[in-house]
Amino acid sequence: MGKPSMQLPENAALQQAAEWFAILRSEQAKETDYLEWKVWLDADTAHQSAWVEVESIDATFKHMAGSGNPQAAKSALLTHASASRRHALKVLSLTGVSVITGLVVKRYSPWRDWLTNVVATHSEYQVAVGQTRLLTLAEGSRLWLNTNSHAEVRYSFALRRITLHTGELLIASAKDNSGIDRPLVVDTIHGRITAIGTRFTVKLNTHATYVAVFEGAVSVQAVNSGRAQVLKAGEQLQFDAQAMQAIQPAEKAREVWTRGILLADNRRLDDFMTEVSRYRTGRIIVSPKIAHLRIMGAFPISHTDLILTSIAESFPVTINHVGGMDIQLVEK
Repeated sequence: MGKPSMQLPENAALQQAAEWFAILRSEQAKETDYLEWKVWLDADTAHQSAWVEVESIDATFKHMAGSGNPQAAKSALLTHASASRRHALKVLSLTGVSVITGLVVKRYSPWRDWLTNVVATHSEYQVAVGQTRLLTLAEGSRLWLNTNSHAEVRYSFALRRITLHTGELLIASAKDNSGIDRPLVVDTIHGRITAIGTRFTVKLNTHATYVAVFEGAVSVQAVNSGRAQVLKAGEQLQFDAQAMQAIQPAEKAREVWTRGILLADNRRLDDFMTEVSRYRTGRIIVSPKIAHLRIMGAFPISHTDLILTSIAESFPVTINHVGGMDIQLVEK
């Protein structure tokens, strides 16, 4: 069969590492397979990083790169070959992992297909201003992205990792359907949130990350803090790279946007308009004379003009268009 080529981007390197894992695990593996694997491994640091990911599935592979004896390495690989293939097939049966279309289905296919499916998964998602999106991730979790958000999803043998670059997300974590039972984490520039069987939201601002938990619990770790904080259902906090603020009751508004609702629970007008402005193009400027007014109600995310009209009809407020897409709210 054809061997993996020499140099490829990170995701392809992971796929190649998975293929080499399958090849070297086969009872049909030859000494020449091991020698060719060594050439591939030494050709690129990306190959070496990918191999570290793949070999973590079985301690048999540890330190193989430093061995000078191909026959000994082959013997070590074959020691658990049959049991390993049976385990792979069992995992495939239990999790329903399908054979990946386009791969060459030969004697190495069970290991290759499973490893490739688990490891070489990397996706990025972006949501435009005024939109929200629901995604079902490969390992079973459900991910909602709020307006103007950018998230990256990457799987390895160690983690199910979601990186929030901008905006806001809500995650309903599921048991890892790969059979490995990897932790699910959400990373921002300020730190890491680790799910403990849960439903929670993460919002990234310029100076802090906001976390609210609605089911289960999470562990929050700031980048430069040695202490982790556990948040339970009904709790929220903000943190930056240095420290975490005090725990507060979770705001329902941070969950209901997944159902297309903007909730104002006795919020200041200027604060609520900051939230509304996330869902439209252009600024909403609130006069200091009316900024203190308090808003109560549930409003549709998809109709921000209707929200503004409703406020103008309910309060002594006039809406002025001040050029372009900008709007100013002033005292009537």
